[in-house]
Amino acid sequence: MLYRVKHSSMEPRLYSGDLIFVLKFFKLKEGKLVVAKHKGSFKIKRIHKIKGDKIFLKGDNEHPNKDVSITKTEVVGRVFTLPKLFRS
Repeated sequence: MLYRVKHSSMEPRLYSGDLIFVLKFFKLKEGKLVVAKHKGSFKIKRIHKIKGDKIFLKGDNEHPNKDVSITKTEVVGRVFTLPKLFRS
């Protein structure tokens, strides 16, 4: 699946308007980027910690009060970035 980044929470890694490729079938690891559906909206975050079925996510450019705790079932897939020529 292709998604377009809408916010600045992952700068400088991803910018608003960037296209990302998301794959479902990858092992989740700390430090990797994922798309999660949380409280009705899609979020692009980095896996900070995995504890059992809980995953703690952080943005690269956010305050701690914007961190998210989700379950594995809320993960849409792992993020793979496209070359910068696809940046809008």
